[in-house]
Amino acid sequence: MDDQTQAAWSEAVIVLSNCLRHPDESVREAVSSPAGLSAAVESIERAGVEPPAAPAIEDRDLTEEYEGLFGAFRTPFAPPAASPYKEWYEGREGLMEGPPATAMERRYAAIGADVPEAYPADHVALELEYASILLDAGEIEELRRFVESELDWIDAFARLVEDAAAEAPFHRWSVKTLVEAMAALRSELDVDGPSEERIDRMVDRARTNVV
Repeated sequence: MDDQTQAAWSEAVIVLSNCLRHPDESVREAVSSPAGLSAAVESIERAGVEPPAAPAIEDRDLTEEYEGLFGAFRTPFAPPAASPYKEWYEGREGLMEGPPATAMERRYAAIGADVPEAYPADHVALELEYASILLDAGEIEELRRFVESELDWIDAFARLVEDAAAEAPFHRWSVKTLVEAMAALRSELDVDGPSEERIDRMVDRARTNVV
């Protein structure tokens, strides 16, 4: 991956991170206008990803829709963090704040960064932000390992988003775009995505606490 490709991917990944974090004022300002959303799409396209058509969101309450889709305000919902999807130890699977969160806390501590209090450490936005940091640093081998072993839950996450009750068109679009981006990034890095059987197991784990 050359420097130009790394820069394009870093920008695309951080845009997706911003789209999937809790929608504060800066996020709403960035995506609530057609021009702002178009700029986000163009950033993603520069990495060679073709997003689905973006929805119109000028008058939508992004916070309410985020909480409905990801925060259990409506059920079923889609947990936006790795722990519910990943294998950890018997009797605790399907819950938040598991080993993936602990691993991310260690990664952030190693680079002298703090995990925002409002997020579990393995929240999708923080994992994407970390991937962008690796790209900026040129740590491609570490990025390859991270994408293969830590971002393998994204496909299962997208399945739960498909089945979730909340409408949330912007966040659904963001997740669909993320799936396309992960497939392209795995190809760029020459790493395998999870098998269908593994995705199914992740979906089953996460579903134990979302209905």
